[in-house]
Amino acid sequence: TEQEADNMKATLALQGFEAVVQTAEIPEKGIWHRVRVGPLKTLDQINQTKENLLANGFKSDLIKVNN
Repeated sequence: TEQEADNMKATLALQGFEAVVQTAEIPEKGIWHRVRVGPLKTLDQINQTKENLLANGFKSDLIKVNN
């Protein structure tokens, strides 16, 4: 839910992660609220952030976004 996504964003912020909530309508699945951390520019940043997220109990997937 949107509330759960906002709560996760707040929890991440308290642990030092910058995150945003993105809302998207997924065909045949409805509205989803994604919590994304980043942007991360270097491989070192990516690896360190993934390790920190995992250590704090968060599952993460790497997604490359082209702007």
